[in-house]
Amino acid sequence: MSDAIRDLPARPLPLDSQEALPGVLVTLPHIEANDNEAFAASQQPEARLFELPSSIWLAMVACYAIFLVALLGATGGAHATFAIAIAGVYVAMFFGTARVMLRTAPPQPSTRLNRPGAVLETAFGPLARAEVYAQALIVPAGVAFFGVAVAIVRSSVT
Repeated sequence: MSDAIRDLPARPLPLDSQEALPGVLVTLPHIEANDNEAFAASQQPEARLFELPSSIWLAMVACYAIFLVALLGATGGAHATFAIAIAGVYVAMFFGTARVMLRTAPPQPSTRLNRPGAVLETAFGPLARAEVYAQALIVPAGVAFFGVAVAIVRSSVT
């Protein structure tokens, strides 16, 4: 500690906070700091559903598997194999987390999209089954297409 600070005379703090900050403090109503004493209402379990048919999930997994296998075939080196294996672990974790969450949640009813003519209600309006498939699979299908294109280019160059 510096000598200048040490040599300052000790000043007792004001006992009343109103003396310390006049006009700044606002009185607050009593707030309960310990909520363990209050009765907590029972909580409802999560009510949101995935509402996607399992065929969409299987198609997504297949698209990412096609992408990784195509990259593995296109690169074929030990370093690339290790990187692709790590990417495969991440894909497995992504889909595995959703699977584990579904198994720990209450049983979910069958999706309405399995019925003919059913629609999926979204924030922007209803989507028919084909539209749901197109919207959910456009990115995974594009990724799979990219992997196959890389494999085709690689095989045509060598």
